[in-house]
Amino acid sequence: MAHFGRRAVFGLIGFATAPAWADGGAYLSAAADEEGRWRAVAFALDGSPRFDLPLPARGHGAAVSPDGSVAVLFARRPGSFAQLLHPATGRVGDTLPRATGRWFCGHGCFSADGDLLYATELDAAGDGVVGVYAATRGFARIGEFPTGGADPHDIRLTPDGRGLWVANGGIRTDPSLPRARLDLDSFDSDVVLLEAVSGRPLSRRALDGEENTLSLRHLALDATGALFVAMQHEGPRFERPALIAATTADGIAALDASDGLWRSLDHYTGSATAGQGGKVIAITSPRGGRGVLIDAPSRRVLGEFVMRDGCGVAAAGDGFVVTSGLGRVAMVQAGAEPADVGAGWMARLRWDNHLLRL
Repeated sequence: MAHFGRRAVFGLIGFATAPAWADGGAYLSAAADEEGRWRAVAFALDGSPRFDLPLPARGHGAAVSPDGSVAVLFARRPGSFAQLLHPATGRVGDTLPRATGRWFCGHGCFSADGDLLYATELDAAGDGVVGVYAATRGFARIGEFPTGGADPHDIRLTPDGRGLWVANGGIRTDPSLPRARLDLDSFDSDVVLLEAVSGRPLSRRALDGEENTLSLRHLALDATGALFVAMQHEGPRFERPALIAATTADGIAALDASDGLWRSLDHYTGSATAGQGGKVIAITSPRGGRGVLIDAPSRRVLGEFVMRDGCGVAAAGDGFVVTSGLGRVAMVQAGAEPADVGAGWMARLRWDNHLLRL
Protein backbone atom coordinates (compact mmCIF):
# COMPACT_ATOMS: atom_id res chain seq x y z
CA MET A 1 0.00 0.00 0.00
CA ALA A 2 1.28 3.46 -0.85
CA HIS A 3 0.12 5.07 2.37
CA PHE A 4 2.25 7.65 4.10
CA GLY A 5 4.46 6.10 6.80
CA ARG A 6 5.51 7.52 10.13
CA ARG A 7 8.98 8.53 8.92
CA ALA A 8 7.58 10.48 5.99
CA VAL A 9 4.98 12.16 8.15
CA PHE A 10 7.51 13.17 10.78
CA GLY A 11 9.49 14.85 8.04
CA LEU A 12 6.37 16.69 7.00
CA ILE A 13 5.19 17.89 10.40
CA GLY A 14 8.18 17.93 12.74
CA PHE A 15 7.32 21.39 14.09
CA ALA A 16 8.82 22.97 17.20
CA THR A 17 5.63 25.00 17.64
CA ALA A 18 2.02 24.27 16.77
CA PRO A 19 1.44 24.29 13.00
CA ALA A 20 -1.19 26.54 11.45
CA TRP A 21 -3.65 23.70 11.03
CA ALA A 22 -3.62 22.80 14.75
CA ASP A 23 -6.25 25.47 15.50
CA GLY A 24 -9.00 23.61 13.65
CA GLY A 25 -7.68 23.00 10.17
CA ALA A 26 -7.19 19.25 10.61
CA TYR A 27 -9.45 16.28 11.29
CA LEU A 28 -8.73 13.03 13.15
CA SER A 29 -10.26 9.60 12.75
CA ALA A 30 -9.47 5.96 13.30
CA ALA A 31 -9.04 4.09 10.03
CA ALA A 32 -7.88 0.74 8.70
CA ASP A 33 -5.35 0.52 5.88
CA GLU A 34 -5.36 -1.99 3.02
CA GLU A 35 -3.62 -4.58 5.20
CA GLY A 36 -6.25 -4.21 7.91
CA ARG A 37 -3.95 -2.39 10.34
CA TRP A 38 -5.65 0.19 12.52
CA ARG A 39 -4.35 3.74 12.41
CA ALA A 40 -5.00 7.19 13.87
CA VAL A 41 -5.06 9.42 10.80
CA ALA A 42 -5.32 13.20 10.52
CA PHE A 43 -5.82 15.24 7.37
CA ALA A 44 -6.50 18.78 6.22
CA LEU A 45 -9.40 19.79 4.00
CA ASP A 46 -7.08 20.33 1.06
CA GLY A 47 -6.54 16.56 1.12
CA SER A 48 -3.04 16.67 2.56
CA PRO A 49 -2.06 14.17 5.30
CA ARG A 50 -1.09 15.46 8.72
CA PHE A 51 -0.18 12.27 10.52
CA ASP A 52 -0.69 8.51 10.34
CA LEU A 53 0.03 6.71 13.60
CA PRO A 54 -0.42 3.07 14.63
CA LEU A 55 -3.12 1.95 17.06
CA PRO A 56 -3.06 -1.21 19.18
CA ALA A 57 -6.50 -2.21 17.85
CA ARG A 58 -9.63 -0.67 16.36
CA GLY A 59 -10.34 2.88 17.47
CA HIS A 60 -13.65 4.70 17.76
CA GLY A 61 -14.30 8.22 19.07
CA ALA A 62 -11.79 10.84 20.18
CA ALA A 63 -11.48 13.95 22.32
CA VAL A 64 -9.12 16.92 22.10
CA SER A 65 -7.98 19.12 24.97
CA PRO A 66 -9.19 22.75 24.98
CA ASP A 67 -5.74 24.03 24.03
CA GLY A 68 -5.34 21.43 21.28
CA SER A 69 -2.11 20.05 22.72
CA VAL A 70 -3.30 16.47 23.18
CA ALA A 71 -5.94 14.24 21.65
CA VAL A 72 -7.20 10.94 23.02
CA LEU A 73 -8.53 8.24 20.72
CA PHE A 74 -10.57 5.56 22.47
CA ALA A 75 -10.81 1.90 21.55
CA ARG A 76 -14.07 0.53 20.24
CA ARG A 77 -16.21 -0.93 23.02
CA PRO A 78 -15.49 -3.02 24.97
CA GLY A 79 -12.13 -1.33 24.66
CA SER A 80 -8.85 -2.02 26.42
CA PHE A 81 -6.97 1.21 25.64
CA ALA A 82 -7.10 4.94 25.09
CA GLN A 83 -4.29 6.31 22.91
CA LEU A 84 -2.74 9.72 23.58
CA LEU A 85 -1.70 11.68 20.49
CA HIS A 86 0.11 15.00 20.13
CA PRO A 87 -1.37 16.86 17.14
CA ALA A 88 1.28 19.58 16.94
CA THR A 89 4.12 17.10 16.45
CA GLY A 90 2.24 14.14 15.01
CA ARG A 91 3.66 11.83 17.65
CA VAL A 92 2.14 8.98 19.62
CA GLY A 93 1.93 9.54 23.36
CA ASP A 94 1.27 7.04 26.12
CA THR A 95 -1.29 4.28 25.79
CA LEU A 96 -3.72 4.32 28.71
CA PRO A 97 -4.78 0.79 29.66
CA ARG A 98 -8.25 0.05 30.94
CA ALA A 99 -8.66 -0.10 34.70
CA THR A 100 -9.18 -3.52 36.26
CA GLY A 101 -12.78 -4.58 35.77
CA ARG A 102 -13.51 -1.63 33.47
CA TRP A 103 -13.68 -1.30 29.68
CA PHE A 104 -13.66 1.82 27.53
CA CYS A 105 -16.88 2.51 25.62
CA GLY A 106 -15.39 4.52 22.77
CA HIS A 107 -16.02 8.12 23.83
CA GLY A 108 -14.74 10.81 26.18
CA CYS A 109 -14.41 14.55 26.70
CA PHE A 110 -12.19 17.02 28.55
CA SER A 111 -13.16 19.41 31.32
CA ALA A 112 -13.39 23.08 30.36
CA ASP A 113 -9.95 23.84 31.81
CA GLY A 114 -8.38 20.71 30.29
CA ASP A 115 -7.28 19.35 33.66
CA LEU A 116 -9.57 16.29 33.54
CA LEU A 117 -10.52 13.69 30.98
CA TYR A 118 -13.87 11.94 31.33
CA ALA A 119 -14.36 8.55 29.63
CA THR A 120 -17.47 6.40 29.36
CA GLU A 121 -16.69 2.92 30.65
CA LEU A 122 -18.37 -0.38 31.38
CA ASP A 123 -17.96 -2.55 34.48
CA ALA A 124 -17.99 -6.34 34.56
CA ALA A 125 -21.74 -6.39 35.28
CA GLY A 126 -22.49 -4.25 32.23
CA ASP A 127 -23.25 -1.09 34.21
CA GLY A 128 -21.89 2.27 33.16
CA VAL A 129 -19.34 4.49 34.88
CA VAL A 130 -17.52 7.67 33.94
CA GLY A 131 -13.80 7.21 34.51
CA VAL A 132 -12.00 10.39 35.58
CA TYR A 133 -8.38 10.95 34.53
CA ALA A 134 -5.99 13.72 35.63
CA ALA A 135 -4.58 15.14 32.40
CA THR A 136 -2.04 17.21 34.30
CA ARG A 137 -0.73 14.13 36.13
CA GLY A 138 0.03 11.82 33.26
CA PHE A 139 -3.63 10.91 32.83
CA ALA A 140 -3.69 8.94 36.07
CA ARG A 141 -7.14 7.51 36.75
CA ILE A 142 -8.27 9.32 39.90
CA GLY A 143 -11.85 8.16 40.27
CA GLU A 144 -15.17 7.28 38.69
CA PHE A 145 -18.88 7.79 39.14
CA PRO A 146 -21.89 5.78 37.91
CA THR A 147 -23.91 6.78 34.87
CA GLY A 148 -27.06 5.25 36.34
CA GLY A 149 -27.58 2.89 33.41
CA ALA A 150 -26.16 0.20 31.18
CA ASP A 151 -24.13 0.51 27.99
CA PRO A 152 -22.93 4.14 28.26
CA HIS A 153 -21.69 5.56 25.00
CA ASP A 154 -21.36 9.22 24.02
CA ILE A 155 -20.53 11.95 26.55
CA ARG A 156 -20.58 15.76 26.16
CA LEU A 157 -19.56 18.62 28.44
CA THR A 158 -22.25 21.27 28.85
CA PRO A 159 -21.38 24.75 27.52
CA ASP A 160 -20.94 26.13 31.05
CA GLY A 161 -18.49 23.34 31.88
CA ARG A 162 -20.45 22.26 34.95
CA GLY A 163 -22.28 19.22 33.66
CA LEU A 164 -21.83 16.07 31.63
CA TRP A 165 -24.48 14.59 29.38
CA VAL A 166 -24.13 10.82 29.03
CA ALA A 167 -26.11 8.55 26.71
CA ASN A 168 -26.90 5.21 28.35
CA GLY A 169 -27.60 2.93 25.40
CA GLY A 170 -29.39 0.52 27.71
CA ILE A 171 -28.24 -2.68 26.01
CA ARG A 172 -26.98 -5.10 28.62
CA THR A 173 -23.67 -6.66 27.56
CA ASP A 174 -20.99 -8.91 28.98
CA PRO A 175 -17.52 -7.43 28.31
CA SER A 176 -16.07 -10.94 28.16
CA LEU A 177 -18.31 -11.60 25.14
CA PRO A 178 -17.49 -8.66 22.85
CA ARG A 179 -20.45 -7.20 20.96
CA ALA A 180 -22.90 -9.77 22.41
CA ARG A 181 -26.27 -8.22 23.29
CA LEU A 182 -28.28 -9.52 26.22
CA ASP A 183 -31.89 -8.96 27.29
CA LEU A 184 -32.93 -6.83 24.31
CA ASP A 185 -36.57 -7.30 25.31
CA SER A 186 -36.13 -5.26 28.47
CA PHE A 187 -33.37 -2.68 28.00
CA ASP A 188 -33.73 0.80 29.47
CA SER A 189 -32.08 3.65 27.55
CA ASP A 190 -31.79 7.28 28.62
CA VAL A 191 -29.62 10.37 28.72
CA VAL A 192 -28.45 11.64 32.08
CA LEU A 193 -26.98 14.95 33.19
CA LEU A 194 -24.27 14.56 35.82
CA GLU A 195 -22.46 17.22 37.80
CA ALA A 196 -18.94 17.30 36.37
CA VAL A 197 -17.21 17.86 39.71
CA SER A 198 -18.95 15.19 41.75
CA GLY A 199 -20.86 12.96 39.35
CA ARG A 200 -24.08 13.78 41.19
CA PRO A 201 -27.15 13.05 39.01
CA LEU A 202 -28.90 16.27 38.01
CA SER A 203 -31.42 15.08 35.44
CA ARG A 204 -32.59 11.97 33.61
CA ARG A 205 -34.38 12.10 30.26
CA ALA A 206 -35.99 9.14 28.51
CA LEU A 207 -38.47 8.57 25.73
CA ASP A 208 -41.83 7.17 26.77
CA GLY A 209 -44.14 4.54 25.40
CA GLU A 210 -43.33 2.47 22.34
CA GLU A 211 -39.94 4.12 21.99
CA ASN A 212 -38.47 1.73 24.59
CA THR A 213 -36.96 -0.19 21.66
CA LEU A 214 -34.68 2.78 20.91
CA SER A 215 -31.10 2.92 22.14
CA LEU A 216 -29.95 6.51 22.78
CA ARG A 217 -26.32 6.65 21.68
CA HIS A 218 -24.82 9.80 20.14
CA LEU A 219 -25.10 13.42 21.25
CA ALA A 220 -24.72 16.96 19.95
CA LEU A 221 -25.23 20.28 21.74
CA ASP A 222 -26.58 23.32 19.97
CA ALA A 223 -25.73 26.98 20.61
CA THR A 224 -28.25 27.22 23.47
CA GLY A 225 -27.07 24.05 25.21
CA ALA A 226 -30.04 21.99 24.03
CA LEU A 227 -29.14 18.35 23.51
CA PHE A 228 -29.83 16.44 20.30
CA VAL A 229 -29.80 12.64 20.52
CA ALA A 230 -29.18 10.18 17.69
CA MET A 231 -30.65 6.75 18.26
CA GLN A 232 -30.59 3.14 17.05
CA HIS A 233 -33.73 1.01 16.77
CA GLU A 234 -33.55 -2.44 18.36
CA GLY A 235 -37.14 -3.47 17.70
CA PRO A 236 -38.88 -5.30 14.84
CA ARG A 237 -37.78 -4.35 11.32
CA PHE A 238 -41.30 -3.41 10.27
CA GLU A 239 -41.33 -0.55 12.80
CA ARG A 240 -40.10 2.87 11.60
CA PRO A 241 -39.71 5.05 14.70
CA ALA A 242 -38.12 8.50 14.72
CA LEU A 243 -34.37 8.19 15.28
CA ILE A 244 -33.53 11.76 16.35
CA ALA A 245 -34.74 13.53 19.49
CA ALA A 246 -33.95 16.70 21.41
CA THR A 247 -34.32 17.80 24.99
CA THR A 248 -37.23 20.02 25.97
CA ALA A 249 -37.77 22.08 29.12
CA ASP A 250 -38.68 18.97 31.11
CA GLY A 251 -38.06 15.97 28.91
CA ILE A 252 -36.98 14.69 25.53
CA ALA A 253 -39.04 14.56 22.35
CA ALA A 254 -38.59 13.02 18.93
CA LEU A 255 -38.16 15.37 15.98
CA ASP A 256 -41.13 15.85 13.68
CA ALA A 257 -40.05 14.55 10.28
CA SER A 258 -41.41 12.41 7.47
CA ASP A 259 -41.77 8.66 7.66
CA GLY A 260 -39.63 8.58 4.54
CA LEU A 261 -36.69 10.05 6.42
CA TRP A 262 -36.87 7.50 9.22
CA ARG A 263 -37.19 4.71 6.65
CA SER A 264 -34.12 5.94 4.78
CA LEU A 265 -31.96 5.83 7.93
CA ASP A 266 -32.56 2.07 8.17
CA HIS A 267 -33.02 1.88 11.96
CA TYR A 268 -29.55 3.24 12.67
CA THR A 269 -27.66 6.48 13.24
CA GLY A 270 -23.91 6.44 13.68
CA SER A 271 -22.63 9.90 14.57
CA ALA A 272 -23.83 13.39 15.54
CA THR A 273 -22.25 16.83 15.75
CA ALA A 274 -23.06 20.53 15.79
CA GLY A 275 -21.76 23.11 13.34
CA GLN A 276 -22.11 26.74 12.25
CA GLY A 277 -21.85 28.00 15.81
CA GLY A 278 -24.25 25.36 17.08
CA LYS A 279 -27.04 26.40 14.73
CA VAL A 280 -27.00 23.25 12.58
CA ILE A 281 -26.92 19.62 13.70
CA ALA A 282 -25.61 16.87 11.41
CA ILE A 283 -26.46 13.20 11.94
CA THR A 284 -25.30 10.30 9.79
CA SER A 285 -26.56 6.79 9.06
CA PRO A 286 -23.94 4.47 7.53
CA ARG A 287 -26.47 1.67 7.18
CA GLY A 288 -28.89 3.92 5.36
CA GLY A 289 -26.12 5.59 3.36
CA ARG A 290 -27.63 8.95 4.22
CA GLY A 291 -27.25 11.95 6.50
CA VAL A 292 -29.55 14.68 7.72
CA LEU A 293 -28.94 18.35 8.52
CA ILE A 294 -31.20 19.96 11.12
CA ASP A 295 -31.85 23.62 11.88
CA ALA A 296 -31.27 23.60 15.64
CA PRO A 297 -33.49 26.56 16.67
CA SER A 298 -36.58 25.31 14.81
CA ARG A 299 -35.69 21.59 15.02
CA ARG A 300 -36.70 21.22 11.39
CA VAL A 301 -34.87 19.23 8.73
CA LEU A 302 -32.82 21.50 6.47
CA GLY A 303 -31.82 18.82 4.06
CA GLU A 304 -30.55 15.30 3.48
CA PHE A 305 -27.56 13.91 1.62
CA VAL A 306 -26.60 10.55 0.19
CA MET A 307 -23.21 8.99 0.98
CA ARG A 308 -22.68 5.24 1.03
CA ASP A 309 -21.49 4.08 4.46
CA GLY A 310 -20.94 7.71 5.53
CA CYS A 311 -20.60 7.97 9.28
CA GLY A 312 -17.82 10.21 10.64
CA VAL A 313 -18.92 13.85 10.67
CA ALA A 314 -17.37 17.09 11.94
CA ALA A 315 -18.02 20.79 11.43
CA ALA A 316 -16.15 22.60 8.65
CA GLY A 317 -16.90 26.28 8.04
CA ASP A 318 -20.45 26.63 6.73
CA GLY A 319 -20.81 22.87 6.27
CA PHE A 320 -19.54 19.51 7.46
CA VAL A 321 -16.90 17.01 6.42
CA VAL A 322 -18.07 13.38 6.29
CA THR A 323 -15.97 10.21 6.07
CA SER A 324 -16.99 6.81 4.77
CA GLY A 325 -16.00 3.25 5.54
CA LEU A 326 -15.61 2.88 1.76
CA GLY A 327 -12.83 5.47 1.62
CA ARG A 328 -14.74 8.58 0.62
CA VAL A 329 -14.18 11.97 2.29
CA ALA A 330 -16.54 14.77 1.28
CA MET A 331 -17.80 18.22 2.20
CA VAL A 332 -21.53 18.46 2.84
CA GLN A 333 -23.81 21.50 2.86
CA ALA A 334 -27.57 21.91 2.88
CA GLY A 335 -28.99 21.91 -0.64
CA ALA A 336 -25.81 20.64 -2.31
CA GLU A 337 -24.41 17.28 -3.31
CA PRO A 338 -21.42 16.02 -1.27
CA ALA A 339 -18.19 17.38 -2.77
CA ASP A 340 -15.19 15.06 -2.60
CA VAL A 341 -12.03 16.11 -0.83
CA GLY A 342 -9.77 14.96 -3.63
CA ALA A 343 -6.81 12.90 -2.47
CA GLY A 344 -6.07 9.40 -3.67
CA TRP A 345 -4.54 8.17 -0.43
CA MET A 346 -7.81 8.83 1.44
CA ALA A 347 -9.70 6.34 -0.72
CA ARG A 348 -7.32 3.58 0.35
CA LEU A 349 -8.46 3.79 3.97
CA ARG A 350 -11.57 2.44 5.65
CA TRP A 351 -12.57 5.38 7.82
CA ASP A 352 -14.17 4.42 11.11
CA ASN A 353 -17.34 5.76 12.75
CA HIS A 354 -16.25 9.12 14.10
CA LEU A 355 -14.37 12.23 13.06
CA LEU A 356 -12.87 14.89 15.35
CA ARG A 357 -11.92 18.43 14.42
CA LEU A 358 -8.53 19.17 16.01
